[in-house]
Amino acid sequence: MLDFLVSWAEQLIIALVIIIIIEMILPSGNNYKKYIKVILGIFLLYTIISPIISKKLNNFEFKEVISNAYIDNTTEPRNIINYNKQIEETYKIKFEENLNDFLKENGYEICDLKQDIKYENEEIIINKLELEIKEYTSEETIKIEKVEINDKNQISQEKLEEIKKKISATYEIDENKILIESENAND
Repeated sequence: MLDFLVSWAEQLIIALVIIIIIEMILPSGNNYKKYIKVILGIFLLYTIISPIISKKLNNFEFKEVISNAYIDNTTEPRNIINYNKQIEETYKIKFEENLNDFLKENGYEICDLKQDIKYENEEIIINKLELEIKEYTSEETIKIEKVEINDKNQISQEKLEEIKKKISATYEIDENKILIESENAND
């Protein structure tokens, strides 16, 4: 702070000396003398004020002022809620992909999936899963020999219970929270 004051005083003294020299050089009968004195006064005023303004502007953080002016206190909880929703949605998508891969390994695929999943306190909570599945058939190895229309494509209740137990064991979800139906059960 002391360096700042010494520097400011030096600049002020130099400006005053320059102003005095210019006034002494000017002829006394000049019509422009009053205009030149106004300009020299502005120069002196600038010399006095500029170090103070520049010192304050150097310490002035525009980014902080601008960001603080437009941020209200309610944005933080809103951002947390959005963050939690993003985590939930990302988990749901990845869980569906993973569950579909798991079921394909066991010969089934998902027709419809309803997930009741919440992200709270940095933990995923699965409240309920509703699956509608069908037997998986690889599109590459389909051979159509004979077409029969009947309800034999429906997956038996025993197989559905077996799949429920596998999903429960693999993903550590309570069996009571999993509901699995065969695709043709609703038809």
